[in-house]
Amino acid sequence: MVSLSRKKLIQRYYSARAKDYDRQKSRTWKTSRGFGNEVTDELHSALKGFGGRLVLEVGVGSGRNALPLLEKIRPQLVGLDLSKEMLQAAKTKMTPFKQNSNLILGDADHLPFTNRAFEAIICMSTMHYFESQARMLQKFSKILKEKGVFVYGDLTIHEMDSHGFFEALERTLSKAHTKYFKPSEMKRLIETNGFRIVKTKTIAYRKSHQALMEDKGEYFDVKPEQLNEHVHAATPDVREQYGLTATELTLYYTVIVAVRED
Repeated sequence: MVSLSRKKLIQRYYSARAKDYDRQKSRTWKTSRGFGNEVTDELHSALKGFGGRLVLEVGVGSGRNALPLLEKIRPQLVGLDLSKEMLQAAKTKMTPFKQNSNLILGDADHLPFTNRAFEAIICMSTMHYFESQARMLQKFSKILKEKGVFVYGDLTIHEMDSHGFFEALERTLSKAHTKYFKPSEMKRLIETNGFRIVKTKTIAYRKSHQALMEDKGEYFDVKPEQLNEHVHAATPDVREQYGLTATELTLYYTVIVAVRED
């Protein structure tokens, strides 16, 4: 699939999902923010002291990262996203912070910003959509100021998953993403594209097979039988890695904080 076709697919996916997105995320993480406390705490810790400073969130979505950040840190936040429906949800949510936020409908492959514009960049639950993660990291480095902070967050593959279970699971459920990484793979990628790693943390959480279908599969006309077939075919070591049962599994979300280096 060419890049433009994939972007249109991503737009359609989030346009359709926007009305239920926050409910779906809150159900999985069991918090009103749609993320577990550990993820939010890591983001806030990384950007402590960034009040009033210019921060870009690539893939701002419905504002589930941006709103608590504005509430607690009060940066000057710029949010970029491909989906106008998701941006509308973010705009409504962030109304009390109009003076501190600016939302832009745009494509991360064509960042409309000058070099060294931002003090920090956030990219959470978005990196797996890019055609080239390395090229995107290089773009981020260019628009960050010297010693600027980069915060990555995303679903990651279990370090011992040598069977490709998680990638195959995601490809069963979704046609939109390009690639997921193990935490060690993403660390190396970040380090070789202009950054020094400051901190890495992986958070495990449980998710039901039904929630996987509601969040992804149903938007791509996937049948429950297709997911069940993949789960039932898992090897014993994969079952242990992901805590697979007949109804749920363990997923892993990794947050990496890095600093731009010349």
